[in-house]
Amino acid sequence: MPRLIAFFNQKGGTAKTTSTLNVAAALAEKGRRVLMVDLDPQASLTMAVGADIASMDGSVYDVLLDETVDVQSVITGTTISSVELLPAHPDLAAAELELLSVMERERVLAHRLETLDLSAWDYVLIDSPPALNIISINILVASNALIIPIEPHPLSLMVLKRLFETLSKVRRLNPDLEILGFLPTKVHSNSRLATDMLESLEEQFPDLPLLPQIPLSVRSAESAAERTSVLHYMPRSPVATAYRAVATWIETNGGDASVPPQVFVAVDELHV
Repeated sequence: MPRLIAFFNQKGGTAKTTSTLNVAAALAEKGRRVLMVDLDPQASLTMAVGADIASMDGSVYDVLLDETVDVQSVITGTTISSVELLPAHPDLAAAELELLSVMERERVLAHRLETLDLSAWDYVLIDSPPALNIISINILVASNALIIPIEPHPLSLMVLKRLFETLSKVRRLNPDLEILGFLPTKVHSNSRLATDMLESLEEQFPDLPLLPQIPLSVRSAESAAERTSVLHYMPRSPVATAYRAVATWIETNGGDASVPPQVFVAVDELHV
């Protein structure tokens, strides 16, 4: 089985979809083959890479709710070379209620991923819904390591206690779950507040490393409108450089493409 790594934070607004997309692009630049899985009913990641939701024959909703659906047949190409997508659809919003009556409902995602030949990719990154629901639990149960995206803001530190309480509960279903480190996002380099918050983070969690920081950028949002990544839209920007550094960190600390592929999951916001 491949190692599954999740981007996870209880607080919203931590650049979940943006990080999923740009880490995928950065890994692809390194010659890696990447599959992204969009598990957010808003389908922001799906739209950000140019997929036409109206014309799709299938989505991750069908994969979760119909075992007869061939997962491979739903996967589509994207505007980014070497990056493929298992797309989302607004119908996914209904999956939470429908999964409640399914046997082993917390493990559906894990079981469906097992039907794929994951050797076709070096990495799989999963974008997740902004809620703690059965889909989010599926993601956490299917993962065995976490990277925590965090905005350097006092509120971000305040909710960390609740985040770790959530992880403690999930470990009852997935005892192998571990935390690799924090990913600082939306960092204002000249902000004393950001510096203080990151120092506090290191003091409170000395055993958890900080990944390369992602700087705050207003223009980076324009890349989504262009249906591509920041690395392609603004290849020489500080944000693009930062995401390349994150990709390097992942390959160094989370395994490399010479071993079985890793599944990177982006879970941005969980309300307990």
